[in-house]
Amino acid sequence: MVLFEDVAVRYGAGPNILQNISFSLAPGSFHFLVGASGAGKSSLLKLMYLAMTPASGLVDLFGRNIATLRRQDLPALRRRIGVVFQDFRLIGHLSALDNVALPLRIAGLRESEIRKHVTELLGWVGLADHLNDLPATLSGGQQQRLAIARAVISRPSLLLADEPTGNVDDVIGVRLMYLFEELNKMGTTVVIATHNDRLVSRFTHRQLRIENNTVRAFDPMPPNSSQARPAIATAGNPAND
Repeated sequence: MVLFEDVAVRYGAGPNILQNISFSLAPGSFHFLVGASGAGKSSLLKLMYLAMTPASGLVDLFGRNIATLRRQDLPALRRRIGVVFQDFRLIGHLSALDNVALPLRIAGLRESEIRKHVTELLGWVGLADHLNDLPATLSGGQQQRLAIARAVISRPSLLLADEPTGNVDDVIGVRLMYLFEELNKMGTTVVIATHNDRLVSRFTHRQLRIENNTVRAFDPMPPNSSQARPAIATAGNPAND
């Protein structure tokens, strides 16, 4: 699903902010991307959703080397990726329902199916009473849940979420994690970038940890241990996910 081989990341002519990155994510795996604020989590996600290219090394998505992709191939590839952005990127003049419905309309679903699926999902994330509200009238936490609903509505092959629980309380945060897990059970590969160690500790998913400008894969923290242990297998070994 995702393959990085000796990847380096930098902005412009500056120094590498990440380097020597090598890992793979198997289809249907679930990973937390963790690290200190400013460590490069968002930059790593940008490589995965094709918003930037590596300074060096190989990034392969769905069996395609992104360095050799033709421009006309990008839209179809991006439609397989759902992204939850930190700044939400909701469309201001569209209602909550229409924001979430947009990926399904682009895919050509019938309007009756669209309304059914969108209404059910907005109910799940606690926005059943806000179907016709514009984003600007919603709180930060409500906008975040709306952005998550839009990202998952089309059941993407790969879901990338950048601090998706940053503006909600712990109860809603856990509920959103359950939503991500249900999507994962349907076959979606999930990567959640977060600095919420308390939330991460409640789940047993693998971790991709950014340390010293590179990335290491870790097994989940054992219940009676104060430290996570390095993973023996590759980051996406489906036998262990």
